[in-house]
Amino acid sequence: MSWINQTTGNINHHQETDFGTQPIRVLHWMNLFMFTRTHDSFFDELKEEIKTGKLNGEIDIVYSEEPIRKANGQFNTPRANGVTRKIELHETFLSYLWCCTYSVFIRYVETIDFPNCNRLSGYEKYPISEENIAKANEVFDYARNLIVDFVEWDKTELPNPEIYEAEKRDYVEQTNCYYTEAVKFILIHEFTHLKLHVDEINKETPDSQYLKYEIEADNNAINKIKSGLPTAPSPLADAHRLASENGIILGLLSMFFFKATTEGIRHPNSEDRLTNALESLDLINNDFAWGIACIGLKMWDEQFGLTFDWIENPASYQVLYYNIIEQIKNR
Repeated sequence: MSWINQTTGNINHHQETDFGTQPIRVLHWMNLFMFTRTHDSFFDELKEEIKTGKLNGEIDIVYSEEPIRKANGQFNTPRANGVTRKIELHETFLSYLWCCTYSVFIRYVETIDFPNCNRLSGYEKYPISEENIAKANEVFDYARNLIVDFVEWDKTELPNPEIYEAEKRDYVEQTNCYYTEAVKFILIHEFTHLKLHVDEINKETPDSQYLKYEIEADNNAINKIKSGLPTAPSPLADAHRLASENGIILGLLSMFFFKATTEGIRHPNSEDRLTNALESLDLINNDFAWGIACIGLKMWDEQFGLTFDWIENPASYQVLYYNIIEQIKNR
């Protein structure tokens, strides 16, 4: 644990016991730890579902150096396997999720949060780093490429959770917090399918029922995460809330970058899932999460050339968010 107080040189988290080949491997155990401790009684709930046979106690992480998009056009995204009763995660998708999380978070901090703080302070309290913004864009380019083509993560050039400079640890380690919360949201979503839905599905199940199941799985995940948040005010409680809420939003934002449209057949439209989460979290107008959502949609706009009309100096990022959602709906 000497890395905790390390201030110079490279921090290297890789151990021989790590599973997988991609740098994201160093967080697989943390994902499991955070998932099982969602709230005080959640671990007991998991044990009960394992006992009844609805849940396999092993999370199936597929270790393969291949892109997220399969030859048939489908994607290796998280799923609940009704036969094995396992939650399936592909390591490349987890790498993609971390990179999306890093890119959106750093762009929010460097282009929204720091400028706002400087404006309120009346001086440049937090210098804006064009280098950090450029690096965030590079990481996002790598994430997008993983959808269609697997390329090895360059740990010497791109930020990653396995090995990084101690002097630049803040952005990586904050990303780790948001990423593990995003994975927690995804795991609870898939757990809900195994517990409540897969046994109800057959060849006659209409698409409308699948949509209901997806909404229920999102809401169940959000509610379980909220129930695990501390109630007594403290700096640690605030940090916990911030990580959990933004992890949910970042997890949902990652689904936008697969294509230029948001329509689903058996899944709700991506913007509807995102809006539902934001509204379910009872956020204040200018809360961090509204800004994160706007940055994610801005990056999606830039990725596919959607040319949304972005309000300059909006009254709040909540106002800006709903304006963009309206434009999505009108197309």
